[in-house]
Amino acid sequence: MSMPKDHPFVYSLFGVQYPGDSPNEKQQSLIDRLDQLITPSAKHVDRIIQDGISTGISGGNTRIWLGYWTSKADFNAWWQQPDTVAFWASLPPDAGVWREIVTVSPSRTQFNTSAKSQVGQGHLGASTDHGTKVGYWGCYRDRMEDSSPTERFQSSLSETPEPRRAKTTDTVREGRLRLTHFPDNLCFVVEGQDRTGMTDEERAHWFEKLDGPVEQWMKDLENAGPEKGVLDARMCYDPDSDIVRDKPPVHRRFARTIQLFYFRDLAAMELIGKTNSGHVGLRMNFMKPYGPRGPLFEKGNMVLWVETSVVRAQDIDCEYVGCVEGTGFLAYDYHAAFKDEAKL
Repeated sequence: MSMPKDHPFVYSLFGVQYPGDSPNEKQQSLIDRLDQLITPSAKHVDRIIQDGISTGISGGNTRIWLGYWTSKADFNAWWQQPDTVAFWASLPPDAGVWREIVTVSPSRTQFNTSAKSQVGQGHLGASTDHGTKVGYWGCYRDRMEDSSPTERFQSSLSETPEPRRAKTTDTVREGRLRLTHFPDNLCFVVEGQDRTGMTDEERAHWFEKLDGPVEQWMKDLENAGPEKGVLDARMCYDPDSDIVRDKPPVHRRFARTIQLFYFRDLAAMELIGKTNSGHVGLRMNFMKPYGPRGPLFEKGNMVLWVETSVVRAQDIDCEYVGCVEGTGFLAYDYHAAFKDEAKL
């Protein structure tokens, strides 16, 4: 993505939790109001649903707005609008609403996509040609302008802490908790897939050869946990996209899916990618049909995109209002590296 190095952009993640298959009247009212506020204002918004009310909990859902803002000034102007301020201030102690605001320097991120149209970060600036920085372990790192032999984006954490998460949807921490300081160099990753436009040949190949391995890779990431450097993993889908299969999990049924990850640092993300045998095999099996001389080379219509960002400690601002215990970074607020605003 082509943007000036000194022109940070913003991801805004807002979520509304509901423990059932569908929101009740109160939850739907919050969803409708947030949608009215965010969707017309950000440069681009992916309106998705997390399969599960929180990471590690089976049951419930979270409606998420993944917003892209061209600058911090644009986001702040919206955040300080009277309607936005009034809505956020009005949230009750058990609202089940959260926000995670991530500011990213263009020199500490990479974006890659197979899409011919705009997706994700592509809405913020023109896509760049990665040249020779493709197809090898470490190419994401090499695409980041700030990366160098001496700048390895190493985490300030000596080890990844254990998350403290609820086991059920009804364990709620009432009130507000805002976290404003984090470990340095957390890695935020957005991965997306859109199977809407696949040809019949492509669809047949996908479900015969790739769908199962992709599902297993997503399970491995979701279950990897702190020993693999994964702080949080959200499996999401676009509820307005086509249904392409019947079997669970729910997020794999839909044509358009998005995954949101926080890793301890970029090295943790790289390591799990190149040591997970299923992922290594998946990459090889994917390139056979889609690579040169493959039957789907330059004919496949499936869209993939990946965004990898290394975030400075001061560039994350999160708040949780009456959320399920362990939602997002609530799972780590006991740890000294994740600082509650009130305790700074």
